[in-house]
Amino acid sequence: MNLFAKHFPYVQKNFKSYANIVVWGIGANIGNCIKTFEKLFTTLANNPNIQIHSTAYIYKNPAFGYKFQPDFYNTTIVFSTTLCVRAIFSLMFYFERKFGRGRIRDFKNAPRKLDIDLIFYANKHINSKHMILPHKDYHNRDSVLLPLKFQLGLV
Repeated sequence: MNLFAKHFPYVQKNFKSYANIVVWGIGANIGNCIKTFEKLFTTLANNPNIQIHSTAYIYKNPAFGYKFQPDFYNTTIVFSTTLCVRAIFSLMFYFERKFGRGRIRDFKNAPRKLDIDLIFYANKHINSKHMILPHKDYHNRDSVLLPLKFQLGLV
């Protein structure tokens, strides 16, 4: 099911673009997920090192992995930034904690208030113990592909 909110979808028509283009996949299934997404959008929009280019609609889909939990809400955000990839990772973890997600999960695929995945950062390809870019599983997830294809005008 596709849902729409104030900033989902969103397209900034006249914007400055920083050097590094970033794609985040965001998801949540606890609390008011759409409100969380809107607060995240506003927080990003107020960051002087980030310029939001666009967002997709919000895609509501059944949980995968651990299936005995509420449906997930997912979307994608494309923005440019002056921040390096490590700073973007730090910012992701900060936002997840700020919006109520602990860094230690009860179990893999546990319910959460906010999950942010770094799908792409510039044209970087990284394969290290703590970072894989592009995201190793994005191409297998409708929760990323369907909103992103819409956002990029591919559907």
